[in-house]
Amino acid sequence: MISLQKIAAVLLFAVGFSLADDFMGLPIEDGASKDERPLPTWIFGGGGSLAYYLKSFDGTVNLDAEYRVDRHHSLGFYGTLPFVADFLEFGFDWHWYFKGSLMRSGHDDFLKFAVSAFYLDYDETYFSPAISFGYGRDILFFKKADLFGRFEFYGSYVMGHPVEKENERLPITEAVRFFLHLKVSLLFF
Repeated sequence: MISLQKIAAVLLFAVGFSLADDFMGLPIEDGASKDERPLPTWIFGGGGSLAYYLKSFDGTVNLDAEYRVDRHHSLGFYGTLPFVADFLEFGFDWHWYFKGSLMRSGHDDFLKFAVSAFYLDYDETYFSPAISFGYGRDILFFKKADLFGRFEFYGSYVMGHPVEKENERLPITEAVRFFLHLKVSLLFF
């Protein structure tokens, strides 16, 4: 039969876990009021993305700077440098946050609209305009940290001179206008 001491120990253990405010004593997880911290205004950072075009993948390095206008809108500047291809991309974007609250719920979902330019240096130099549209999510990993992660999936369409790539099997140059991106960033505020 279960003794009274074992029942008391289990109840004390359960009450202790339910009242605990921190996880392993880490100061980043201290119980702070979720309403204490305001929404960040200036955000900057970078990350990497995987771009799909011309039936192949290319990794890129990205830099981002963003100003959060209000709870639902932000304006930003970004740049992209691919590992393999011969172009640079830089542009301006607008995020419309439609679901979540970064500081309260720990995440924000947004739609991204962007206008950019591809800097292409082939026989001549081209600045090809492009437009982008996509979906993303900001995730606040720790309540008291001044950083969060961003995951985005978006497509870009180049309206000017296309991006060109030499075909490895045939002696031709292929051109592309549409890119798909899967981007992961770490942003600070």
